[in-house]
Amino acid sequence: MSQITDFEEMPVTRVMLKYSIPAVVAASVQALYNIVDRIYIGKGLGTEALAGVTLTFPVFILSIAIGVLFGMGSSAVISLKLGEKKKDEAEEVIGTTLFLFFILGCSVAVLGIFFLEPILRLVGATEVTMPYAKSYLSIFLPFMATDFMAMGMNGTIRSEGNPQLAMIISVGGALINIILDPLFLFVFHWGVAGVAWATVLARIITAAVVILHFTLGKSRYLTFHRKDFRMNFPLARKMASIGMAPALFNLATTFAAVFSNRALVKYGGDLAMGALGAIMSIFMIIQTPIRGVQMGSQPLIGYNYGARLYHRVRQILHRAYLSGVIIALIGLGGVFLFGGNLVSLFSRGDAALIAMGRRGLNLYLAFIPLMAVQMISVTYFQSVGKPLRAIILNMAQSTVFFLIPLWILPPCLGLDGIWWATSLSHLLGGFTGIAYIIPEMRKLPREAIPPVQRTPPSPY
Repeated sequence: MSQITDFEEMPVTRVMLKYSIPAVVAASVQALYNIVDRIYIGKGLGTEALAGVTLTFPVFILSIAIGVLFGMGSSAVISLKLGEKKKDEAEEVIGTTLFLFFILGCSVAVLGIFFLEPILRLVGATEVTMPYAKSYLSIFLPFMATDFMAMGMNGTIRSEGNPQLAMIISVGGALINIILDPLFLFVFHWGVAGVAWATVLARIITAAVVILHFTLGKSRYLTFHRKDFRMNFPLARKMASIGMAPALFNLATTFAAVFSNRALVKYGGDLAMGALGAIMSIFMIIQTPIRGVQMGSQPLIGYNYGARLYHRVRQILHRAYLSGVIIALIGLGGVFLFGGNLVSLFSRGDAALIAMGRRGLNLYLAFIPLMAVQMISVTYFQSVGKPLRAIILNMAQSTVFFLIPLWILPPCLGLDGIWWATSLSHLLGGFTGIAYIIPEMRKLPREAIPPVQRTPPSPY
């Protein structure tokens, strides 16, 4: 029980560090194995293979959308339930989430395998890149259920008050992947298929450890009961309403990536897709620690909001903003100083790829500090059970703020217009987040509300 009382009794800065540092470490190592995948592919198999695997990005984002719909939703609901002292209902969330991940994972696997080639054509695969993309996804798709469980349940462990364990499980899975990658690629010579198998095996092991924790783990606060492995419609609706914002964001990102990929092929060919693979990997290095701050602050905001400790909610949110912006500024400085060296990690010395990637990187990340503001704003609204505002913030950035510049700029600026479209979406998304959070903070009480008066504010 001590890990739960930390939520409302430990000093804010200390509890933020306790939850955010493990989340940042876990998220960073998870990003690292994705980056290592691309480095191995680029160095070992070349630019065409890197472009082919990069093409699978929209498909992965689509699967992530389904995972976060109930993964992030369940984490937020658990935090709120624990803040309201409803442990039994929090445990029901675990069973319902695992059930949904199993059903949805199997459904995505069947549909993805059946329509694999048409999907890859849609996202911009050419005759050169199709074999690589197809090889990668044909191995990964059958194991989507374990992928959902491995990735989606990590936040649940954090929400029950076990941030260090969540970090260990996440880092362990990433290290398994990093170890297996060179073994399958350079020793067994399995090519892109070897990279896919390394990821699949790491996910299976991670999912197994998560389930064991919630059934037999000595450090667990919540327990998975077999009777809860079923569809609980009220809980599913609650989780979906909160998880809808990141899910729709990922769906919109998938939709936007289809147009972006096709524009990249039009204005820069397969070389531009290879450059995007390098740029996205470097972008992940910066974005992932910010996402770790999101993950670390989410259970703290949710619990304290559920417990009506609004002064702590304010303090946690302020520190989350500050941390996210500082991380973004440090990353941006590193990109401006060492961008060319970073891009070269993903190439066998292809000068054209390095030059294209370096310029694209500088434009792509120009306003990334404002992306951090948008991300933390979305986390606040998800954590307190106000999904509509979170949905609007996410959807605006990934659709209107991105697609309109993508339509207008490339005919005028060529390939640069595609990179600028992403940068402008960060700029506009950040300012929109500020515009939403200021009136919210004005309405939020500045002090804790005594238990007898604790009627939550309107969710609208």
